[in-house]
Amino acid sequence: MIFDELVEIFKSVMPQTNPDKIKPESVLTSDLGVDSLNMMLLAITVEDKFGIKFESGAKLDTVSDIVEYVEKCKES
Repeated sequence: MIFDELVEIFKSVMPQTNPDKIKPESVLTSDLGVDSLNMMLLAITVEDKFGIKFESGAKLDTVSDIVEYVEKCKES
């Protein structure tokens, strides 16, 4: 499941984040403390893991936004 794999990515990129706080509805910035550097690292890691590329301007505010984006890209 993509969500479970994202939790693992968060744990490796942002080990200071409590994995129990990572929920589909979690807002990346306010709930999980993702800053611009973390976002870049997360994006690169997700792209490599799933073989996708994020478009600039993609709306990625929550964990579920990332899941939906990956699912959409994998369907294409």
